[in-house]
Amino acid sequence: MRGAKLAFQIAAVYIGTVVGAGFASGQEVYQFFGRFGAWGYLGILLATGLFAWWGHRLLALGAECRATSFRDLTARMLPPWLARAVDALIVAMLLGTTIAMLAGTGALFREQLHAPYALGVACAIAVTAATSAFGVRGLVGANAAIVPSLCIFAAGIGLINFAEPANRPAILHPPANPGAIWPAITSAFVYAAMNVGLSVGVLVPLGGRIQEPAALRNGALIGAAGLGILLLAVTATLFAHAPEAYQYAVPMGHIALGYPRAVSLLFIAVLFGEIYSTLVGNLYSVLGERPSTHGRRLAAAGLILCACAIFTAFGFRAIVQYGYTAFGWMALWLLTVLTFAQPLKTP
Repeated sequence: MRGAKLAFQIAAVYIGTVVGAGFASGQEVYQFFGRFGAWGYLGILLATGLFAWWGHRLLALGAECRATSFRDLTARMLPPWLARAVDALIVAMLLGTTIAMLAGTGALFREQLHAPYALGVACAIAVTAATSAFGVRGLVGANAAIVPSLCIFAAGIGLINFAEPANRPAILHPPANPGAIWPAITSAFVYAAMNVGLSVGVLVPLGGRIQEPAALRNGALIGAAGLGILLLAVTATLFAHAPEAYQYAVPMGHIALGYPRAVSLLFIAVLFGEIYSTLVGNLYSVLGERPSTHGRRLAAAGLILCACAIFTAFGFRAIVQYGYTAFGWMALWLLTVLTFAQPLKTP
């Protein structure tokens, strides 16, 4: 029973770390899968397998190294000069996606609530900094509460769209460019690498903390399966409302507006929750369990978030389209290094 509970907690943290503003808004899913039409489904299946393999590998490495942060893993697996370079790369990617999450909150407030962009950014900073003060307890608690809501919402919207006969042709037979198969496959590798690479700071110390092989394996498999189902649900919903929805920075938000007001409000709450859970994961990755006191953690988290907020002026759509692709290629290199590296011998 304990093993099953641990596996589901790992899966919830994994899903919550991956699913943020870009994913839940539909913008990220469109950029990496939806724009390839029917080949996007093939990309999703490939990405799901990579989520399972890479996710389990990072959890197992964390357990093997008894890691408390990703820095323990790089120090154990890589030469000092390469470990320092990888550590800097991971922190840069985490800060980059933190900027994207804050920009996503601003876009959500502007497009869905008709509120100031800066207000959304400020709200995200406040709740994330407060939660980050509690370390791993705040991380697990945030995801345990939010991930089930997202799964129910995304799957529900997907089923509602599929149940509508007029939508089925667009979902089952979306147009596919004959030359898009290889770009779709490449995009799947980049997408999975980006998201797993950005989860290094969470999965590695989680594996080091739990250290139960069966729970780590099952948690990675359940988490990957959940991510695959969510990707399919969001992609199918986008196909049902293409191409109009693609004109918006938050396509799923535009789609939700076509349903009763309660549904659109639920979407806003779920999307904000997913942005929040990813921000908490990013801050935990950067800070680890240090600083040791709640007050110092709160101050450090607030300082990092405020610094990141300066760069949200670039806009959510541009950050997802260009920044995420760059992060994906960097993460692909990073995961290749970690996957095939062997622990260094201690003198």
